[in-house]
Amino acid sequence: MMKIRGTLLATSVLSLASGSAFASGFGVSYQSVSAMGTAYAGSGVLSEDATNQWYNPATLAGLHDTQFSLATHQVWIDTSFKADGASGPGDFEDVEPFVGSVFMAMPFNDRITFGLGINAPFGTKIEYEDNWGNVNAGPSAPFFPTTGDPYAQTSDVKTINVNPAMGIQVTDNLRLGVGLNYQRIEADIENSATRLEGDDDAFGWNAGLTFSPDDNNHFGVAYRSEISYDIDGDITFKDAAVAASAAGAGVPAAAIPTVVADLAGKYSGKTSLDLPAVLQLSYAGDLTDRTQLLLGVEHTYWSSLDRLVVEHSGTQTSLGGMASLPNPSIEEFDWDDTTRYSVGLRHTLPSDTVLRFGLAKEESTQSSDNRSAISPDSDRVWATLGAGFRPTENLSIDVAYAHIWVDDADVYKTSRGAVLDGTYELDANVIGAQLNYTF
Repeated sequence: MMKIRGTLLATSVLSLASGSAFASGFGVSYQSVSAMGTAYAGSGVLSEDATNQWYNPATLAGLHDTQFSLATHQVWIDTSFKADGASGPGDFEDVEPFVGSVFMAMPFNDRITFGLGINAPFGTKIEYEDNWGNVNAGPSAPFFPTTGDPYAQTSDVKTINVNPAMGIQVTDNLRLGVGLNYQRIEADIENSATRLEGDDDAFGWNAGLTFSPDDNNHFGVAYRSEISYDIDGDITFKDAAVAASAAGAGVPAAAIPTVVADLAGKYSGKTSLDLPAVLQLSYAGDLTDRTQLLLGVEHTYWSSLDRLVVEHSGTQTSLGGMASLPNPSIEEFDWDDTTRYSVGLRHTLPSDTVLRFGLAKEESTQSSDNRSAISPDSDRVWATLGAGFRPTENLSIDVAYAHIWVDDADVYKTSRGAVLDGTYELDANVIGAQLNYTF
């Protein structure tokens, strides 16, 4: 049997786990404005407000009043693709995502504090203009005039995470925390060849501790588990993709319309996806009564995303059994684990206004060999600043700004019968505002 896997259909189905949220892979860093002010350094050991529980549930034990925190972030992403050689007219559509999260802390007694967080830890929203990438000079040119569209057109991946947690003051120096996570994912990924739509929900856990060997040095360690999804949804094989793959597989031109009629269409499908575990290390050192040095290391286990296998109901054949869709469809990712190193300063003025400064260096999940057109991920540097104000006894407000410089990301891909050869140029600006109300 001649499967029309070509180089297009066998791989274009799978872009589910790709994205660009300006953290490694398609993680979303923006969960706390107070933490962003110091580039997330020290975020897993401080108990500044209820948002710190996201980085380490043990920090809840340092909050002794009921508190509600609402964090909002506006992100401006500047991305462009520079083709090596002749290019089509398309590029990136402007995307300006808004990211919000809500956290609550409520003490049970002097030693135990309950927490709840609702946020979006993973996601992406990317749109390309039509006919982006290199001018197609390959065999698929009659079907796709440029080489970018078969790799990516739109990506809309959303998650929501509900995380009840508890922090316990075990001794004067030691705090422990544990949490349960319910997470839901919805994805709609489309290119000029295929469209994949799916959703699922799953559970995970998180735990952590903080330890202060003396009054001036504070350490934190936290771990957030991997979350495994079994995603059900639909896969659409588009007419042009089936025709291009049939032509590439040697199907006679006169028979291609028959193959398209028999095989193109929407099918039910399923795949498994593992979102990565995260290890967080934090330090806060008191330089003076008003100034703290903050350090942070966040390691994300993106190597769990090694490949995706999509099985679907498109099992019928064409041309008397001579042609069929690839089933399952497999895409190799081979992403690397990433680490973000951060350093920050936190200084409290006599007026109780808090000033924050931070720098961070974050690694990429990818190299030019496995760069994804939907997630042009590359090494990046963060520079952040922020401030915290307390206009009333019960209300505090945090603001922060971050600029993110991203290394140019070279890409060379040939897996879909079209050579995508060029460089992504990326950077981003983020502003955040957070309200904390103590009851």
